[in-house]
Amino acid sequence: MQTSKKSRTDLNRGKYSDLTEQEFEAHKDDIVAIESAQEVCHGCRGAECRQGVTGMVPVIAPENGRFYTAMRMCKWEKLRRENKRKEKLFSRARVPFAYSRDNFSTYKVTTDNQTAVEAAKWSLQEGNKRGLFLYGKTGTGKTKLAAVIANEKTGRGEQVLFSSVPDFLADIRASYGKNTNAETMELARDIPCLILDDLGAEKLTDWVGEQLFCLLNHRYNEGLQTIITSNYEPETIMSRLVSIDKDGRLDDTHARRIMSRIFGMCEMVCVGGKDWRKGASV
Repeated sequence: MQTSKKSRTDLNRGKYSDLTEQEFEAHKDDIVAIESAQEVCHGCRGAECRQGVTGMVPVIAPENGRFYTAMRMCKWEKLRRENKRKEKLFSRARVPFAYSRDNFSTYKVTTDNQTAVEAAKWSLQEGNKRGLFLYGKTGTGKTKLAAVIANEKTGRGEQVLFSSVPDFLADIRASYGKNTNAETMELARDIPCLILDDLGAEKLTDWVGEQLFCLLNHRYNEGLQTIITSNYEPETIMSRLVSIDKDGRLDDTHARRIMSRIFGMCEMVCVGGKDWRKGASV
């Protein structure tokens, strides 16, 4: 730690009015050393720390007139740690790379999707735990809008998990018979905001349907925000969630239970418009 040349006579007694006269006189050398250590931070822009402990600056913390010292984190170290924390949040959110930089400024708003965009912004309101069921034809921008929600939340330090339903179900299936819970399921149960993309993309087995219901039921009971996208309207997706039991027969029990929970915790929002994948990027 570099120090500048200060002396006891340079001290401003008025700065330390919280110290008794006796404490001030007894710790003048300590005060000089601390002020000198603080001065090495002058002009710092956070590129290279000059303190002995990176990002930590010694300060005087008087209490009841007595002399005590402490270490205070500088603004650059706070910023560095906050950025690192956000980087971890973005990584853990698992937003697909293609959508990792999307935000509302990159999302093209039209008369067909304006209501959906407004609903997405509504879902971001502080304290709002109500979810969204974003549905519409293929390529209308449902996944991108869900990713925008995820990016906005992680950008302000909130925890989010983004997973396509086919990948999520594959993770559950992979854990079947191993007497263990799927890693994604463990994360998905209690994450403050869960985004499930492309619900209805594949048929469910009876066991997987039960696992998906248990997840949504838990989140419904705990009041945790859940965002879901689907190519199917709420009235027709039921047929896509019909599971196949162990005897190979179709069973809509889980489908009804799953949709009951989704209706209970999500607002139904249509994302209209043309298939942007066939034209301009949304």
